[in-house]
Amino acid sequence: MSNGKRWGIRAIASLLVFIFTVIVTPVALIGHWGHETVIDSTQYLETVGPLVNDPAVQDAVSKVISDAVVKQVDTSALVGDFLGGFIQNPTITDRLTDPIAAGINNLVYELVHTFVASKEFAKIWYTTNEVAQASLIALLENRPNGPIQVQGDKIVLDISSMLTAVQGTLVNNGFDLASKITIPPSDAQVVLAQSAAIGQLQLLYRLSAPVLQWFPLLIAILFGLSIALARNRSRMVLAVGIALIACGGATRVLMNGAETVFVKQLSDTVFADAASSFWGTFFSYLLSGLVAVLVLGIIIGFGGWFAGVSRPATSMRMAVVRGLHSMGSGVPAGVRRSFRSYAPVLRWVIAIVMVLVLTLGSAMSMERVIWLSLLTAGLLTVLEILIGPDRVEPVDEPAVVAGVTS
Repeated sequence: MSNGKRWGIRAIASLLVFIFTVIVTPVALIGHWGHETVIDSTQYLETVGPLVNDPAVQDAVSKVISDAVVKQVDTSALVGDFLGGFIQNPTITDRLTDPIAAGINNLVYELVHTFVASKEFAKIWYTTNEVAQASLIALLENRPNGPIQVQGDKIVLDISSMLTAVQGTLVNNGFDLASKITIPPSDAQVVLAQSAAIGQLQLLYRLSAPVLQWFPLLIAILFGLSIALARNRSRMVLAVGIALIACGGATRVLMNGAETVFVKQLSDTVFADAASSFWGTFFSYLLSGLVAVLVLGIIIGFGGWFAGVSRPATSMRMAVVRGLHSMGSGVPAGVRRSFRSYAPVLRWVIAIVMVLVLTLGSAMSMERVIWLSLLTAGLLTVLEILIGPDRVEPVDEPAVVAGVTS
């Protein structure tokens, strides 16, 4: 097989791997978020826990719970019966009933809201969400149990524990009638979603769960493979940077559209004011990760351009290399020759280690991407200082980042 043919096959393989990776990157980003936020119980609680302190969420939860309580009390009937016992004029009784009943209902809401904003309720919130997260995973694994269940065409969350705690609070605050309230199961359930697609979600979970946590590393490996196979590596590095920017931006646009739909669906419910707060908090890990991907794309794209053959890049690179080699002029020649022999391998080792740290470590963030990029640049700079020629002289094509240049 001729050399030209071999390079032709490698270039085609590089392009195919690159295209496939670009297509699956948005899926990988969302899938990794799902693993880190929904499947990981610790991260889940760290994500949804702070929602209990959000005023909009407190108002929505208070409204749901107080409505469930008031519905069973029927304050209008109680007030009407009470007034009818000593006011014989039905017209006067009717006019007084609604304002008094509204005042009692408002008192119930205020008592519930005070409890929802308390530390005691925060403990219940965390416990409920911990159990709900385990129940959600069980549902995805087709063994539903716990507070999240499929009923008919709906997925519902049982909030009986919250209602029981609220009843105790109302009784402690002098609302003795609350102790005699029995909340029907239908009023102790919050509809989370339609269950028509639960079968598809369970299948998707079974197929993807084993690899969800490895998605970032797999994407990095595939992009690295496309670079290694490319005939012009600096150009492919630039393409990878642009692809990351495009994928991060496209995923953010997709999330913005999904948020609009989500908020619109809840616009006529008690959760209308809390919808945006919930969305922003629940997807905070993904949204911050998308910003990190954009920053990473810019950094990688600049690296590809810097290692390229354009006149501005070549001029800048030569100036930088001359400066670094001058800085290393005092390094013993034997040391320089030793490092020079292993420079290509060392560059790949630095790149691989940094990719592993970035993809297998804690949550990806802009700050983490920046400091890892600076560390990588610093290590490559030190290496370039150590591999300078025995004497500094002009070089037509300095071997900066030889591992990514063609």
